[in-house]
Amino acid sequence: MNRLIYTILFFIIAFNGFAQFGGGSTYDFLNLSSSARVNALGGNQVGLVDNSELSLTYYNPATLMPGMHNSISVNYIDYIADIRYGYAAYSRHYDNIGSFAAAMQFVNYGSFREADEQGNLSGNTFSAGDYALNLIYSRNVWDNITVGGNIKPIFSSYESYNSFGIAADIGATYVDSTENFSAGIVFKNMGAQLTTYDRTEGSREPLPFNLQAGFSQRLAHAPFRFSVTLQHLTNWKLTDKSTWDYDHKTESEIVIGSSDDIFKQFLRHAILGVEFIPSENFIIGLGYNFQRRYELSIKENPGMIGLSGGFTVKVSKFRVSYAIASYHLSGTSNTFSITTNLSEFLR
Repeated sequence: MNRLIYTILFFIIAFNGFAQFGGGSTYDFLNLSSSARVNALGGNQVGLVDNSELSLTYYNPATLMPGMHNSISVNYIDYIADIRYGYAAYSRHYDNIGSFAAAMQFVNYGSFREADEQGNLSGNTFSAGDYALNLIYSRNVWDNITVGGNIKPIFSSYESYNSFGIAADIGATYVDSTENFSAGIVFKNMGAQLTTYDRTEGSREPLPFNLQAGFSQRLAHAPFRFSVTLQHLTNWKLTDKSTWDYDHKTESEIVIGSSDDIFKQFLRHAILGVEFIPSENFIIGLGYNFQRRYELSIKENPGMIGLSGGFTVKVSKFRVSYAIASYHLSGTSNTFSITTNLSEFLR
């Protein structure tokens, strides 16, 4: 009963939040998924808690647990086109103080050829990239409830245009280990753009705030774990014209789903994941991202868009993960992750 009460409270809080959502934000790279295990489960899971997976703290800082002490996680993503990005983290726990982690996130958009307004190439090239430092802290505050925060200084550089910003995540988790159940809620990317790319007064853009809630349940008598995350909970109609950052010539050109019924609008917020766990040393994960499916697929040939999958295997003292996710008929992403606990090398 307590588990049900906490879950209901998480979702009541989530649906009563308020914030700006849409395409008119900056630093959207903060919403990229940076873990192979989570990418296999649809790209975002804020209610999943696992001491062996430090990269989960990227999605919800309250998943940083004492059992992650001295853990290190390195993640590399081969994204669409020649875009590459990565995430590396290290954690420590101190009794009576709490758990700490530091992480670095980067996105490299590749090399671009310089041209003038008429498209004439100059022969020069330039690069573009985004960077964020993650400073994470969590602490158990009451029974099975842990709260956490993540402060993220941001630096963005596109050719000769630079911008600085600051973002913060605040999250909470409820873990019932006897029932193999966990739930979480997180307020993502609160903050501000401190300096703009063109340094023009009054041109600051909002950050991509995202209120998310989810839960994870491992079955007691079968080797499966099911996870659900609901995102963008401050905006119900994700296909509403006002939420997009480009102009449509006519109302009929709004992204397919403008006339969605209530059920389909709800599904746009949902990410589903399931893991097959035959042993603690081997996991197979599958995910389905409804929003990705609805917005990036072609009606005549949707293919596998929105689906993802991968595996995690323990090799000696290392946990190695791989995931593949389909974003478009012309593009998939591949994620590679390695996690270990340095304390194991001292035993």
